[in-house]
Amino acid sequence: MGVSMEPSAFVATVKDLLQDVQESLLAAATAFRDENIVDVTSYDELKAAVAEGKWARGGWAGSDDQEKQIKEETQATLRCFPFEQPAGPHTCFMTGQPAAEVAIFAKSY
Repeated sequence: MGVSMEPSAFVATVKDLLQDVQESLLAAATAFRDENIVDVTSYDELKAAVAEGKWARGGWAGSDDQEKQIKEETQATLRCFPFEQPAGPHTCFMTGQPAAEVAIFAKSY
């Protein structure tokens, strides 16, 4: 039973199908990420974003103790420093000091 198909045509069909699935999954994940990142400029904005289940992106030049404070008060942790940094200059949302880069904070689920 089934549909007969030449092996080379079958391989090409499966490759195309897998490519379509990969592109669809990547587009959905990218859209989800972009819809859930909130740019923050203050600690209060970070707390509000995290409370809504969003990811908070903002300038970061804080200390280890301040990072610990964020975790204790919001359960969010520093998730990453994105490779593609937004154009600066940046100001740390915790200290108000200049920040060399932005970081993303979020809860893990």
